[in-house]
Amino acid sequence: MLPVVDVKTVVELLRHQARRIPDRRSHVFLDGGGEEAAALTFGELDRRARAVAAELGDLVPPGSCAVLSYPPGLDFLPAFFGCLYAGVVAVPAPATRRTHGDARLERLAAIIADARPDCVLSTSHHLAGRYLADRALATDLVDPAAANRWTPVPMTPDTTAYLQYTSGTTKAPKGVVLTHDNVLGNLSLINRTGEHGDAPTVTWLPLFHDMGLIGGVLRPLHLGHTSVLMAPHVFARSPVTWLRALDRYRAEVAAAPSLGYDLCVRRVTEAQRDGLDLSRLRIAVISDEPLREATIDAFARRFAPSGFRRDAFLPSYGLAESTVLVSGGPLDGEPVVTAFDTDALARGLVRTAGPGARARRLVACGAPDPSLTVVVTDPDGRPTDDVGEIRVSGPSVGLGYWRRPVESRATFESTVDGYPGRRFLRTGNLGFLHDGLLHVLCRTEDLITVDGRAHLPYDLEEAVVAADPAIRAACAFTDPEGRVVVLAETREDVSVTVPGVDLVVPVRPGTLRHTTSGKLRRADSRAAWLSAREERTGR
Repeated sequence: MLPVVDVKTVVELLRHQARRIPDRRSHVFLDGGGEEAAALTFGELDRRARAVAAELGDLVPPGSCAVLSYPPGLDFLPAFFGCLYAGVVAVPAPATRRTHGDARLERLAAIIADARPDCVLSTSHHLAGRYLADRALATDLVDPAAANRWTPVPMTPDTTAYLQYTSGTTKAPKGVVLTHDNVLGNLSLINRTGEHGDAPTVTWLPLFHDMGLIGGVLRPLHLGHTSVLMAPHVFARSPVTWLRALDRYRAEVAAAPSLGYDLCVRRVTEAQRDGLDLSRLRIAVISDEPLREATIDAFARRFAPSGFRRDAFLPSYGLAESTVLVSGGPLDGEPVVTAFDTDALARGLVRTAGPGARARRLVACGAPDPSLTVVVTDPDGRPTDDVGEIRVSGPSVGLGYWRRPVESRATFESTVDGYPGRRFLRTGNLGFLHDGLLHVLCRTEDLITVDGRAHLPYDLEEAVVAADPAIRAACAFTDPEGRVVVLAETREDVSVTVPGVDLVVPVRPGTLRHTTSGKLRRADSRAAWLSAREERTGR
């Protein structure tokens, strides 16, 4: 690993790398066939960022807010760093196709409505015929010579760098205010997860998501590595393109949510797999709520002939409110999987499964980083050894939500008994610590409780999908009458009975709502179904 850089802001970091390794490629973008379509060096990225900053400074003053809406490619990068160079708060957001039902269009509209930006940055093609804000800047038309007009803007580690909008899994997306210190602190935390070598990073994750922005842009910058980017839709259409790029660039670290690894298992053929060499992958970061042992096992089995090792998997947990990463590991062995007593978990108790007991096998998300204090509490803020809400305190935790003071105080300034004077982030995730390792169960809003027993929605959804091969996806929740309802996407008439489920409702494929990162939006799916039911029945 390269030596840790002693800088105080992300601007200083890029300036440092541009001076140190100006001709090293910072980013490469792959086309739909996996071939190199464009590239930037660290020197070019710095120069283009300074040019954007100079033009942006003519448009808005430091401290302003700018939404960045870019299609996949490299244009986002000078715009993002140009905002930081200009002291303008960057707000990464998706580009859109302007089609009905496009989750990216919904997300962009929600971000613009919430952030109330002073301007929007994008490409000239994307801005053509679109009204996104009163002031807009097409950064692909900025003359690189404008870099000579840039003058540094005073900033400190506590200066806001950007807003990272939440995925909107349970509620509307909210902008997490992240400072330069938050970002650099989390990058240092990530780099402590292991020796990262000098190999390029390869990612398909959207750059407007926390995992994509940190993993595909800021972490490689911190290490002085090359980052190889590809469009998310290219990966979705042909997952082997990502795996081939990992092989081609001799990548040693990969990262994706569970759905990415699941897609590789489902879509990559044996013929495609047989040409892959994944033996150099030492770390394969995987994240989900909760992590599924089945995903880890399936990918490891499927790609063992390609040299992939199961002990490369590094389960992790993180969220935008804490920049991205909270915990991950282990580094020196296979993922830790423990069998817990199912009946005890249903009562909120943590007990390992004894002989003959019903067991649920859970994957640990590693030990929390030493820079963070992670405590599991009951609803009154008292630490507990059983199931409770995960709370986090430390330098990676953001300042709050943009323009939402009440929610910010409730979420970012909670207190925990035994930790006087320390503010804690309420993550909204249920979980527990066992043998020092963090286990994440689900969002508090998604938990289904019937007759005092808690049910994870994933368990009910998986049971319904497994009950009939015609069912492609499912969404579990309770209706206003207290019944457990599961919406089941299918093209056929189905009738299934699943223990613990009162009503299985067949719906058309595409009915269930998802975030732009593929997470199921249960609350929105529930609201849409209830609205349709009311229109149909009058109740």
